[in-house]
Amino acid sequence: QAYETTVTMHGKTAEAILKLRSRPTRVRLDPQFDLFRRLDHREIPPALSSLLGAEKVLIVLPAKAPANLLAAFESLATAWSHSAAGSLEIRRDDKVDALPDDRSIWLLGWDNRFASVVVDAAAAEGITTGDRSIGIGAADPTGPAHSVVLTSRHPADPQLAMALVATDNAAAVPGLTRKLPHYGKYGYLVFEGDEPTNVDKGHWQTRASPNVKELVPGAAVARLAPRAALADLPPVFDAQRMMDDVRVLASPAMGGRGFGSPGLDAAAVHIATQLKAAGLQPGGDEAGYFQTWTDRGGEPEADARLRNVVAVLPGSRADWAGQSVVLGAHYDHLGLGWPDVREGHGGKVHPGADDNASGVAVLLELARVWSRGWRPERTVVLAFFAGEEAGLRGSRHYLSAIEDRFPAARCLAMVNLDSVGRLADRKLQILGTGTAREWPHVFRGITWVTGVATAMVSKDPGASDQVTFHQAGIPAVQLFSGPHEDYHRPGDVAEKIDAAGLVKVATVVKEAMEYLAAQPEPLASQLSGAAAPSPRRSRSGGRRVSLGTIPDFTFEGPGVRLEGVVTGSPAEAAGLRAGDLVLAVNEVEVADLRGYSQVLKTLEPGQKVAVRFRRDGAEQSATLTAAPR
Repeated sequence: QAYETTVTMHGKTAEAILKLRSRPTRVRLDPQFDLFRRLDHREIPPALSSLLGAEKVLIVLPAKAPANLLAAFESLATAWSHSAAGSLEIRRDDKVDALPDDRSIWLLGWDNRFASVVVDAAAAEGITTGDRSIGIGAADPTGPAHSVVLTSRHPADPQLAMALVATDNAAAVPGLTRKLPHYGKYGYLVFEGDEPTNVDKGHWQTRASPNVKELVPGAAVARLAPRAALADLPPVFDAQRMMDDVRVLASPAMGGRGFGSPGLDAAAVHIATQLKAAGLQPGGDEAGYFQTWTDRGGEPEADARLRNVVAVLPGSRADWAGQSVVLGAHYDHLGLGWPDVREGHGGKVHPGADDNASGVAVLLELARVWSRGWRPERTVVLAFFAGEEAGLRGSRHYLSAIEDRFPAARCLAMVNLDSVGRLADRKLQILGTGTAREWPHVFRGITWVTGVATAMVSKDPGASDQVTFHQAGIPAVQLFSGPHEDYHRPGDVAEKIDAAGLVKVATVVKEAMEYLAAQPEPLASQLSGAAAPSPRRSRSGGRRVSLGTIPDFTFEGPGVRLEGVVTGSPAEAAGLRAGDLVLAVNEVEVADLRGYSQVLKTLEPGQKVAVRFRRDGAEQSATLTAAPR
């Protein structure tokens, strides 16, 4: 059947007949924003960027706020006035009769008498409000420790924006002053704590557009088929080549790359051979690729030769001689299980494809790509560590052995790749971004440039070689694709590695290292104010039980949010599931993932364990029987 439609363009009318198979339900012009055009304001959801770049701005202070909070807001307003893009005026709400309609407006404080203007607008987006709190989706309502930022359109002029910045915590305001200008694309934000940590953020939906016409209200919206890119560019990284490295390292011939084993030696030779083929300069002992030392471990315990594999991309700036940036990945694993064998898996080969053949494969691919002509301004050291599973021994030896060439005091930063092989559609987790002020901005910018989604985790669970660098005063992060139930089990095989995800990880690392190699100033370290995390210990000093919970590393507390549970585990039997927030174990409050780990270390196999958790806003409890680890 033919359906007639009339199209009006720039005041001129053109008639056309479209032949369609069924009745049209919706018309949308330029649905994928392919045209180079100025967007109508109704196509752009409100966000902080609308205020941060506004030509005229008013900041309204809450006159009735407590004195310390008002003083903090005044400091925020003054700081922003110094960097305003246009004119900025600061006034108290008791001196404002009505909000002006010719400028964007910041409203500060729950006590601001105009706060309801933004809160009521946010309600249309599904926000629930309480007494000095909000609820967003399924998230728990905010409390006194939270700081909230909401944006809306100006009610008098929808081309202008408004925002409410509300908190009862005066100590958080200096941090908000620094951080909010870096969150321009977001429509709402929730922070927690004195050094406010972002715990929730998102964008509003566009509610109306002049380029959309609903012909059948409420009808389902069809999805457009994906289209090929305009140009098919050759890939920078070779996914197949990385998978080849993973298969070699995780093969039965390597025997799990256990402490001091022939398989570990074979892995070291494979890595050194690839570095030599790429033409990278050796960075080990006696002009070779290996740093060699003797250590004691394994089962039965014995002395063993361990080797780090080290290569160097020399810096081009003579005045930066001795400075370095380290990119690391450990290549050892558990062999037949030592030192972290799980119940029923003793004597079985643990291939360690994700942990950490994946990280080694990405690092080797970067070495090949960089060898084609990149000359960094600051020396980049590529370090493949042994002995990580036995207590970070390889990274400790590295810092000691290389001190005369690239001392720790002149190491700008370290990036560690550990378990990056199962990314799929998840965000790449960046653990330890709280160790330097610049880290969140570096990786947020990389996400914008590459399109690879990242999740910042300011705290570090202290489980890999970046911890050694923290203890030496060096800002360091770990890239991590996320937890899974094959961790430290024989099921960690090459067939489960996401090859496309390895390309994404390599893309992010390349951007990060090239930035760090040219960064003129040291990073603003935030390590001095916090105790360095303790390294993972061997089985004798670790946990003896498993509950089968898989934590969400991106959630920083309070509590531990579950990403899932292990099949057949006590947690699954007790009915725990993804999204549950563990609050206490045996009445011991759980502050974060580190606290949760400490509590689990106190448990014995077979012990009854009471777990208190929150699901869908309601607290519940369950009793588990701790299984042997």
